[in-house]
Amino acid sequence: MVREFMEVEDPYIFRMVAKQSPLVIRRDPFLFAQYFAMMFFINLAGLEETEVKSLFEALKGKLIITKNIVEASSITEFVKKGIKT
Repeated sequence: MVREFMEVEDPYIFRMVAKQSPLVIRRDPFLFAQYFAMMFFINLAGLEETEVKSLFEALKGKLIITKNIVEASSITEFVKKGIKT
């Protein structure tokens, strides 16, 4: 499980890491990409609009947009929480 989160400020560097990851998680205002045991992230709020659009275009097909984040240690615990959508 990932425990190290490293922030990247340069969208070009984040794109390089994200292309090595099987998927990229989007939870506004962040993008997350796992590379081995490390999770890299970039804050989209600190980027120019053109940089954000460029990242989205480059990572099309890899982006997973999350609606909600729920913490649970098992599927059973998750089901017991009775999450409403």
